[in-house]
Amino acid sequence: MKLTALIVLAAGVLAAVNPSVPTTGQQNRFRALPRGSNLAISPVDGAEFLAGQHFDISIELHSETAIASLDNLSFTINGKDVAQVFDAKPFVSNYNSTYYANTKSQILKASTKFNVARVSLRNIALPASGDYQIELKAGSEKVSATWSVKGSSTRKVKNAILFIGDGMAPSMISAARYISRNTKFGKFQNGDGFLNMEHFDAMGKIATNGIDSIITDSANSAAAYASGHKGWVNTLNVYADTTTKDQLDDPKVEVLAEVIRRVRPGMCIGVVSTASIVDATPAAVFGHTRSRGQGQILVDQAINGFRHLTQANSSQNIWTVSGEPMPWGPAIKPDVLLGGGGEWFTGADALNGTDYYKVFADAGYKVAHDKDELSAITEGPVLGIFTAGHMDTWFDREVEKVNLKINGNSGPKLDKTSATNQPGLEAMTLKAIEIMEKKCADGYFLMSEAAAIDKAMHPMDYDRGLADLLEFDRTLAAVRALPSAKDTAIFLTADHAQGYDVYGSVDLEYFRSASNDDSIGADGKPQTPLSSDFHAEQRNAVGVYESSGWVDNVLDEFGLPTKFRDSRFRLAGGKVDGPTHVENFEFKTPANKTNPLSRNPSSAVDKSGVRSTSVYGADPHDSVKGNGLARSGVLPASSSSSVHTLQAVDLYCYGPVAKSCGRFMDNTELFFLIADALGLGDKPDAVAPAPVDCPVVNSPSAVNPAPVNPTASNSAAYNPPTASANVAPIAPATTSNGAYVAPSVKPSVKPSATNLYSSAASVSAGFVAVAFALLM
Repeated sequence: MKLTALIVLAAGVLAAVNPSVPTTGQQNRFRALPRGSNLAISPVDGAEFLAGQHFDISIELHSETAIASLDNLSFTINGKDVAQVFDAKPFVSNYNSTYYANTKSQILKASTKFNVARVSLRNIALPASGDYQIELKAGSEKVSATWSVKGSSTRKVKNAILFIGDGMAPSMISAARYISRNTKFGKFQNGDGFLNMEHFDAMGKIATNGIDSIITDSANSAAAYASGHKGWVNTLNVYADTTTKDQLDDPKVEVLAEVIRRVRPGMCIGVVSTASIVDATPAAVFGHTRSRGQGQILVDQAINGFRHLTQANSSQNIWTVSGEPMPWGPAIKPDVLLGGGGEWFTGADALNGTDYYKVFADAGYKVAHDKDELSAITEGPVLGIFTAGHMDTWFDREVEKVNLKINGNSGPKLDKTSATNQPGLEAMTLKAIEIMEKKCADGYFLMSEAAAIDKAMHPMDYDRGLADLLEFDRTLAAVRALPSAKDTAIFLTADHAQGYDVYGSVDLEYFRSASNDDSIGADGKPQTPLSSDFHAEQRNAVGVYESSGWVDNVLDEFGLPTKFRDSRFRLAGGKVDGPTHVENFEFKTPANKTNPLSRNPSSAVDKSGVRSTSVYGADPHDSVKGNGLARSGVLPASSSSSVHTLQAVDLYCYGPVAKSCGRFMDNTELFFLIADALGLGDKPDAVAPAPVDCPVVNSPSAVNPAPVNPTASNSAAYNPPTASANVAPIAPATTSNGAYVAPSVKPSVKPSATNLYSSAASVSAGFVAVAFALLM
């Protein structure tokens, strides 16, 4: 007994001293800091890269008591000084920042100041597979990290599609099946069968958390799929730093679409979403920013690529390229870009007031603003923006179209009109594939997002969310029916989960007739209530276990979920979280001009200013003739809708790489599955040498600049990198790609990427040889 206790204690001590294990607590100065250290490097310990994937490095030294200085920094990779490995000039800055030591301090706005010395290196890459040992020293601080570089095998497919059901929890998939498929004596297989996604070749599970938080948002989870790297809440393909004013100076990581543009320019890239096209998930395909809300920046990045844009005055929409130079690769310029978000393409909020519809048109794009215009387009590239903000849900777009007129400013041109002719996810996805198949003989990569699942589940509008999930499922069937599906790897998942689940069924006829007054019984006669707010009779309308009978199928004769309002027996479901609200299990009528149109579960009830934020209570629209069950809020009182939750999401895979999906994985691994299917990555057969055992040495003066003024941000001068005598600069591949050629070899033969797919371009052999030699 004592021995067991000692073993457990020893294991706990060993785990606690691991410097890369996150520090516990809700607040932290900087999650990239190893435990007990004031020195940090991004990318962090354990980061994984595709061979040749470009990235930035950021090193931070913190001090809460003095001016931090990196003038004695030592930085080695596999024992070699960093200046001998990367031909990139460092940029040094020193600045002050703040953080909250704990949640109470955050509520009281009692921040703690600290000083930061920072060094960054931009646009570098490791082309050879293997592990790289990182060693940092600055004064008494020392940090070690390991980075792993992965190659990729021979290209397996011509095309790859990533379908994302935003917020789509496994429980929601089950709920959508129960309202859309009939069973025969309980068996789906003997009845209408399972959903289309449930017929994929393999299934796995994905953990969605980020670096900073156990609960993710769409930005850092979708960015993990796009880049193979974990991130912070609100970040898109960057490692967050501690600068507060500049949202574009964080170290970037090259995304899958950028890798495709660099090594395989003959492929097409498509982005489809029912959200704003610069919302978190679609923007993760092409964007780099610390703040996902920078819609104007993300529109510019889609067409112009990454630029270090800064504002002289945060209150003015005036942006210029200034500050630290940040060289990066070519713009992605998606061949197809379809969704909402007109507010960021034109008008006052567009970058510098620019008309980006004209910018895209001048670049050769066909521009569409409704489903008829989209249908008429037969060749790309195509920009289709159909609403000012997010697109509306399927039910309002296709069934209760009159609701679309509630929002008189939803038109994509910002001309004070309603967007009443929006295309759906299926039409946009099929059009994107049609355009790309015609334009690019070397295949395509497409990300298609059913965004309104999440947009509806946040305000707890469960019916609209499930209807959009079923639209998503119909889209999958349509894509798999295409002839090109046999040459396509299809991955389907969610970026995160919503905490929705079903616990029974409800008889709405009984629920509606039952009194909300506990002094009235089911027979309509007076009774002595157990409590003044017990709502016993209404709660008795909810059946659990053996009383949770089968619910009405909401599909009509066309297989579309139009019959929500006709259902008497409905799912009794809800969320584990939410603000104070009323639940009556009814199909909801939009309460106001929300975007997209949906239920509004709560409204501000205290704006007195006594509290730091508004306090939200139940919205009266959700109570029908006083009926409804009062639900107490379990979120911070300032929350007006529900949030994301912790549970892992499903991953469904179809095609030649499906066998790799049947396991539990981090969200970062999906990036490598897609890259492997397409045979991306420079020199997949190259192997990094083992680390050499040599002492840590001081870096040359280029990495150890003189101390800088802590009050001046980015105060050090920048010198453009020059080619050294022994290291060739990293440059994008320039080889023109030919058309895709299907494999024709025997299964027992392992072909190289280049002799099957003429587009498997890579960096020059000379660079790989030089880099390899340096790291020996």
